[in-house]
Amino acid sequence: MRDTSIDRIMTTNPVMIGPEDSAAKARELLQTSAIHHLPVIDAGKLVGIVSSADLLKLYVLDEEVALSSLATVSQIMELNPVVLATTATLRDAAEKLMNGGFHALPVVDDDRNLVGIVTSVDLIDYLLKSLPVGDGSIVEAPEHSLPDLIEGNRLMQQVCDAAELYVRSGHAEHEHSVLIKCLAAVRDRKAPVDV
Repeated sequence: MRDTSIDRIMTTNPVMIGPEDSAAKARELLQTSAIHHLPVIDAGKLVGIVSSADLLKLYVLDEEVALSSLATVSQIMELNPVVLATTATLRDAAEKLMNGGFHALPVVDDDRNLVGIVTSVDLIDYLLKSLPVGDGSIVEAPEHSLPDLIEGNRLMQQVCDAAELYVRSGHAEHEHSVLIKCLAAVRDRKAPVDV
């Protein structure tokens, strides 16, 4: 699974925005598209990314809402975001998300043309869909002992609990960190993580 190509989970043709577009337009696109990240494209190349968190900071910190509506995407975007190459794997994505403190990775070709985007939610969704289901999991994995399966199920329950907390939290940084640690514990079969 960890050597699986990133194109298995990435969103192709993501919604994007230009650097000179208004913050208000970015906010509208995020809301109407039900997404949290917009790649910023200039002359066909990825130049940044703007997130719902960036917009939230702008609207919360700016006491004059009228001034917020005058801001452009280039003023609030993350410049030169961490990206994935088209040859990246799920492991590459997981490591960058775990170590980076962000929730989305644009996927670009060698010329920095946007090919797609991968989010932490995409990765979690793929992981959850890849898990064995039902009581057939013991039969499907005879090389594992019952204690190993019980421990694996316990770790997966931690991941599910952390994922639910993360989704319900509005993507708070603490919950994101807990979720990533739980995913790493499952991958490495480490001790439980305190939630």
